[in-house]
Amino acid sequence: MSCCGKKLVQKASHIVKGNAMYAAYSVGFLPKEKYEYWRKRRDICKNCEYNKWILNKLFCSICKCFIPAKAMVKDEKCPKGFWKGIDNE
Repeated sequence: MSCCGKKLVQKASHIVKGNAMYAAYSVGFLPKEKYEYWRKRRDICKNCEYNKWILNKLFCSICKCFIPAKAMVKDEKCPKGFWKGIDNE
């Protein structure tokens, strides 16, 4: 089983890592200026036709990922390729 081209174990580790980073970022434990790529990714997803708001949380309707957490992990990619311009920054 895979999602976004990754095996289930790798995907699970990215989910845990992304959620932990997002939580730390949200409460100020991570320097906000270092994660400008996250804001850019999140903004792309907020305006994307494939986004889905569920219980006031932003998800991707293609890969079913929680966008704020997925966007935190540099190794993650947008399934439609919309993050390509900022992935290398």
